Order: sequence, then C-alpha cells, then structure tokens
Amino acid sequence: MDTKKVLDYINSNWAKTIRQPDDVIHGNIRIPYPFTVPDAEDTFTDFYYWDTYFHNIGLILAGREEQAESNLDVMKFFVGLLGYVPNANHITDRSQPPLFTRGVFDLYKTTGDKAVILRYVDALLKEHDFFVTKRTLPCGLCAYSTALTDDELLGNTWLFERVGEPVPEKREDVIRMTRNLFAIAESGWDFNPRFDTPEGRFRTDEFIHLDLNCLLYDAELKLSFMLREIGRDDDADAMAEIASERKNLVEKYLHDPATGLYLDYNFVRKEFSGVCSVASFYPYFSGISNDADGALRLLEKLELPHGIATCNERPGAAYLQWDFPAMWPSNVYFTVAALENAGLPDDARRIAFKYVETVTGIFEKTGFLWEKYDARTAEVSVTNEYRTPKMLGWTAGVYQFMCAKYGF
Repeated sequence: MDTKKVLDYINSNWAKTIRQPDDVIHGNIRIPYPFTVPDAEDTFTDFYYWDTYFHNIGLILAGREEQAESNLDVMKFFVGLLGYVPNANHITDRSQPPLFTRGVFDLYKTTGDKAVILRYVDALLKEHDFFVTKRTLPCGLCAYSTALTDDELLGNTWLFERVGEPVPEKREDVIRMTRNLFAIAESGWDFNPRFDTPEGRFRTDEFIHLDLNCLLYDAELKLSFMLREIGRDDDADAMAEIASERKNLVEKYLHDPATGLYLDYNFVRKEFSGVCSVASFYPYFSGISNDADGALRLLEKLELPHGIATCNERPGAAYLQWDFPAMWPSNVYFTVAALENAGLPDDARRIAFKYVETVTGIFEKTGFLWEKYDARTAEVSVTNEYRTPKMLGWTAGVYQFMCAKYGF
C-alpha cells in the first residue's frame, strides 16, 4: 500500500480549502478570520463546525498550526456572537458535536503555550454552559435539539422527502417530527436510525443521546485540566466534579447490563435503542469506560471486511446516510481511539489500516478523496440522501492521523 501519493495530494491541497473573510458564499454572517472548508473542489464551501476539528488534526500534522488556530478563532467568534458554535456559518439554528474544547486542547498540547488556553478558555466555558443550560434533560444528561420556532419548523417539511417519510396530517405531528430531524442534524449524523421506535423512525426527543454526553465528558475533563494549567484551581475542581457526575449518570442510564453495551436510552419506553452504532464506542473514546470485553462485543457487530460501519446490519431496513455500511472518517477516528483506550491496540491498528487501505485504493482509481466509503465493498459509499461528494476535510485529516500514528 503506497500512501505517499495520497499524503502528497493532501498536503498540496490543504491551501485550496482555506477561505478568506469575504469568501463566505451562503448566509449573512461575515467570518472575520481565514477558515477552512471541507471541500477542495466546489461542493461544501462554507465553515462547518465538527468537520473543522478534523481539518485541524490534518493542518497541525501538516505544520499549518497558524491556520488551525485561525479556525479556533472562528469558533470563538461564533460563541461570542451566538453563545455556541453553529452547524455552519449559514446554518445557525443548531450547533454540532462539541469539539471546540478538544481542538483547543490539541493545539495547546502541540505548542505547549499556555497563552492558547488563556485565549480561548472563556469561550470554551460559554459553549459548555450552552449545552448544560439548553440541552439538559430532567435526568441530568443531555440531548441534541434545535432553536427553530414552531412556525420555522413548519416551513422545513422538505426534510420528510429526504428521509422517505410522508408529511403527517396533524400540525403538531409535523412540528414534532421536524424538530426531531433537526435535532438529529445537530448530532452531525444526519440522518441515522438510532432513535427508531414502533411509533416512528425518528423519535429523537424520547432518547438520552450517548455520543453528546461522552463528548461533553471529554470536554469537561479537558477543561478541568486546562483551567488547572492556568492556575484556576477552584474552577478546575468544579469542572472535574461536573465530569464525575456525568460519568456516573452515563453508567446509570446508558449502559445496558444485558448486552454489556452503551446505548442511547429511550426514557419514555424505558428501553435501550435497538440500533447499535459507533456512538457506542464513545464511552471508551472519552474514558468513561475501559472495558475491553464490551469494546470487543461492539467491534464484532460493526467491523466489516474493509472498515467500520456506522450502524449494525439490519436485514430489511431502509438504510440512511449515517448507517450500515457507511464508513465515515470521523467514526474511524473515534473507533480507533476507543479501542486504544480499551487496551486493544492491535484491533485499533487493524481498523486504522482498513480505512487507510480503502481510501488509498479509491484514490488510485479516481484521483480524489471522498466524503465516506463503503466498509463492505471498499468503494465510495452510495446513499439516497445526496450524492457522495469529493472531500478533503475530515477524510484527509483522519488519513494523515492514522498514517502518522501507525506508520502506514
């Protein structure tokens, strides 16, 4: 497997993903710093929140720390403007998986400069407060949502066609389902089957969302560490206590003793999600658990010949975009980190190798990287929601990371 050509292609194309403040194409918010977009071509040409975390992984590996810092400045700008980092510069009704803190932590570990922490810490705390105040359920854990009003939700029924659902007859049902679909969009996994129940395929509002709480736990640990680094010991202790309580609640509500897996939990039906997904790796990724047996049981359900599927196979199911057998770069990153943290380095390396091998093989055929891949066939993933685009972004960042970590 020759990764050099792919790595050369990535390093020579990062500059094509950098946009200047006046280059925003959609929306009416002028971003005041240079920022990166997911696509070196012309499909995704705006700032996207959680994509950018993976861009920064690649940018730092490519020696472009200045641009990685500029991307973090964009996140800080949005927190100051909106109170959170939006899905994209033109999609501000919701956020996305909270990786801002992790991005700052990565840059600090790279530079060793406490000025990095001082530059961003107040914005990080403000984002954390957004999720705690706007996304917390009565049980104390969090769930994705949206800021859209009922009238705005009624104006977005185009989503029903995208997921293959008829528009409900009752106004309140239209509002509820649209809100649930937008909540899934905040998860970044738009769309996925994790919140399927006998009453409906997208009952997002009935569930505690596993991935969000694990990412918040990770952010809380890193915030505690960084606060201590700059001498704010009392704040560090308080944040560590918040993290500890979240960990306890995850164990209480989101760990299924019958299967040994962590799963989204339906608090209305009082049962776990029937769909197993890469989200179940997040407790191992974040350090909530290091149970190797549980991680291996999950791996058996999701590993395919050419990588890791987003969700388990379900014969007869109408598969969505974030579903079986799609292999998304972000999911590979979380899975590999989870397996390493669970004490399974050989399994982690194997999953990383499958991803790198698949991306390399498709690059040799097409000359491009792509948004996602098929873990069964080692081809470009095909879904009905939209045509799979060429991609640099997180595909490149995760590829660089795996090659650097394992010497591919």
